[in-house]
Amino acid sequence: MRRWLSNWTLMAFLVFFVEMIILISIAPNILDIYNLSTMLNNFLVIGIMAVSMSFVIISGGIDLSIGSIVSLSGISMGLMWQAGMPIWLAALIAILIGGLAGWLNGFIIVRTRIQPLIATLATMFIFSSIALVLGGESSISGFPSSFLKLGTGSLFGLIPFQVIIFVLIALIFGFLLQKTTFGRMVTYIGNNENSASYSGVSVNKIKQWTYILSGLTAGLAGVILGSYFSAVRGDMGYQFEFLVITACLVGGVNVFGGSGTISGVVLGTLILGMLNQGMNMMNISSVEQKIITGIILLLAVTIQQLNTFFAKRRSSAHKSKDKGTAQTEPA
Repeated sequence: MRRWLSNWTLMAFLVFFVEMIILISIAPNILDIYNLSTMLNNFLVIGIMAVSMSFVIISGGIDLSIGSIVSLSGISMGLMWQAGMPIWLAALIAILIGGLAGWLNGFIIVRTRIQPLIATLATMFIFSSIALVLGGESSISGFPSSFLKLGTGSLFGLIPFQVIIFVLIALIFGFLLQKTTFGRMVTYIGNNENSASYSGVSVNKIKQWTYILSGLTAGLAGVILGSYFSAVRGDMGYQFEFLVITACLVGGVNVFGGSGTISGVVLGTLILGMLNQGMNMMNISSVEQKIITGIILLLAVTIQQLNTFFAKRRSSAHKSKDKGTAQTEPA
């Protein structure tokens, strides 16, 4: 049991495997092309944001504004296109707007020392309100067909573009986390920010970049959603932050920072996506789905706490053993 808890990616894979067996037994057609495509289109944008959110959480932070950034970026793209700007240029600027919003989050947190939970809660209200003011109560639609292929098209008619984007982003962020100094410093800061600072790590700069990356992927998610639905609204990212954070935690990212893997986040996204599709096929109401998602989130955090508890016990046992060995050695 303790070995499984310590290898979260393996446990997430087993959970996903068991989930698949249960859902197939209840709804055999869940693996049909249509249902799989629906699941991927509905949840891959969550995965794209979760991959970058993992960096924020691993560094000891949180970003509650990510759903509001989706709305702000999406509606900005729609307004720029409506004003006559080419759609692809508008999409690029919308992604940069997301990055700018992320930069503002990071700037507030590192310069004012306000807790990330409070800072991003405040910017969540600010960004969502701006998006609603800009977009009003109506949606902006009628985007060019070439743009719609980003959200609904596929490569050679086989691999959806959303899947390609998600895989590329997961690979890039996985490389950053595991193979670069930046990724190692993100983990170091999450484990002990004071120690990292004393060691000469540019803590503020690295934390700032985690929020910028989070904002950029939120902007990209807004663009993809606009392409998929062929429309944007001022509330299109409503409550996405909770699904994104849940995907991270289910994927093994430590809620207190210091550990996590991109492969785990990918599995966490697939677990939630498949569960969501299965519940939709079983006609489970959205309210009941939120209850189930909340229970899953609680279980993920509880298991993390058990993992931390066992790790501390093992550490204490090793220290006691080493101390006893040292005392019995001859002078």
